[in-house]
Amino acid sequence: MRKASPEGLLNNFIADLVLEVADDLYKPEDGQEIDFCLLNYGGLRANLPEGPITRARVFEIMPFENEMVVLTLSGDKAYELFEYVARSDKGMPISGLKIGARNGSLGHVLIQGKEFDRLRNYKVVTSDYLAEGGDRMRFFLDPLNTEMVGMRIRDAIILFMERETASGKELFSELDGRIYFME
Repeated sequence: MRKASPEGLLNNFIADLVLEVADDLYKPEDGQEIDFCLLNYGGLRANLPEGPITRARVFEIMPFENEMVVLTLSGDKAYELFEYVARSDKGMPISGLKIGARNGSLGHVLIQGKEFDRLRNYKVVTSDYLAEGGDRMRFFLDPLNTEMVGMRIRDAIILFMERETASGKELFSELDGRIYFME
């Protein structure tokens, strides 16, 4: 699996597994589940070749000590996030989202298959580095709430891969148009 722009197999794989593992571990204070995941392209440092996967390989992909964090964002802050993804020339790892970009501007957003509603709050799982405004993600700096999941992203990758392997499943990812360009 390789990372790519605007969307890559590795981007999707890592964002999907972070959302899934965070969903399993996260116990929301307010009962609202996580809506989506946003990570950064630069956070994925190596591709995932075919064949056996070792812990050393996972460390190559994700060498950072980043923790998973759930932020509650207002609809306005979520809109800024979607604009950031639409403007980016990098393939942001996202899960739970479909973002349409038109000439570097935001065109359309679906969250878990539903239209974006600027009047509601959304929960995003991301890294503590990004939650602190890393990679110019300033929209994360004033969340309505911040909750630690209690696991490093790298450990989530290892947990997911071990769980899938133990159940006899092959690791799978697909390109499904999460980030697309509109005419």
